[in-house]
Amino acid sequence: MGTTQTTRKFKIVDLIRYKNPKSMIEVPKYPVEVVIDVTTKSKIGKAKEVPSSKMDRLERAARTELERYEKIITEELKKFDAKIAETVKPGTKKAIAEAESIAKTTSTMVKNALDSAKGAAEKAVETTLKKEAKGDRLLTEARVKTGIKITTSVISLGANVAKLVGTAGADVSSYLSIAKTIYGLGKEIQQQLKGEEKLRKDLNSGVKAFLKLRESTLTQAAKRNGLTDLSGIDIKKPMDAIKSMLKKLAATKNEMTKGKSPKEIGASLIDFVVKGVKSKLKDVEKARTAYRNHITKMRQKIDKVAVEADKLMKAMKAAKTLKEGVKIGAECMQVKGRVRALDGKFVEADKHLEGMQDLLKANGMEIDDRTVIEKLKAFDKATFVSEGSDLLSSIKTVHGFISEVAKVVA
Repeated sequence: MGTTQTTRKFKIVDLIRYKNPKSMIEVPKYPVEVVIDVTTKSKIGKAKEVPSSKMDRLERAARTELERYEKIITEELKKFDAKIAETVKPGTKKAIAEAESIAKTTSTMVKNALDSAKGAAEKAVETTLKKEAKGDRLLTEARVKTGIKITTSVISLGANVAKLVGTAGADVSSYLSIAKTIYGLGKEIQQQLKGEEKLRKDLNSGVKAFLKLRESTLTQAAKRNGLTDLSGIDIKKPMDAIKSMLKKLAATKNEMTKGKSPKEIGASLIDFVVKGVKSKLKDVEKARTAYRNHITKMRQKIDKVAVEADKLMKAMKAAKTLKEGVKIGAECMQVKGRVRALDGKFVEADKHLEGMQDLLKANGMEIDDRTVIEKLKAFDKATFVSEGSDLLSSIKTVHGFISEVAKVVA
């Protein structure tokens, strides 16, 4: 009588593949090694080996049972995970201790389940062999031995527990709501900054075009009254220029002025210039009004940012259990600082707009061109772009911090 042993070995890298990024537990790997030995007998000569197809079916039977238990264990792990998440919410030492106790219970549960899985897999192999033996003389007296080794480790509390404890008692959803409001305002301000830059250019261009037109109109007015020599006349000072023109006209005793008093000639000159530049003045005032309205709306948005930053800062001071609270509060202070810097720019812009109003007085005849140019230069230095970019950077930082905290408890 001869015997032959046919062996099938296979490994499972990790039987319990419970991986959840939000998990409160750290589930180790559970590698499995399985050895199936089937011994066949023969009364005459050496027994034949078991065909690989039959060994495949024995392996499949073992795998099926192991996988069935994986699903059972995974469902239990989900329940324990949820229970631990609820237990650690208070963030106290007692809560952590209770969570650790649950983790130990979870480890025991998994170990017991895996022991059951081994028994079930062994039985499944035996049952399958008996089925294979029906009508197969080779397997009539065959014996099977299944060896299953599962390496077990302890389940511990995960890194997310520490993160969650760091936000214990904190109303993260309300913080995120405030941060989103600030972020939304920041995006609106970003668009308004682009509009401010364009309206600023429109206003400056309009003022410069007006000054140029006024100079050319004064020159035309002089020529209309027969004055071709403009030497010594400062066209950039309209009223002084008209007075100088009158003196020159009186001195030349030009025929075009006969029968007209200096007062009449002066009124004629002013009337011609005023009519010539009136439409351009309307354009300047329209641009000034558009710019003023735009920065008023922007200022209202900036004020809202300050209000929301105050809310968030107070919330951070009250949230003593929030690990990132101090950092977020400090960044809110940065936001408020940026708001103050921008407010300074608004004050400068207001001064400029008042200067533009001076330009419109008496149809723009009483102001010195050089004074206006100086005001334009000062206005260009009062740009919001730099401070606006700084504010947006701080707003994004605050939103990023709160978003990261919110992810932990989502």
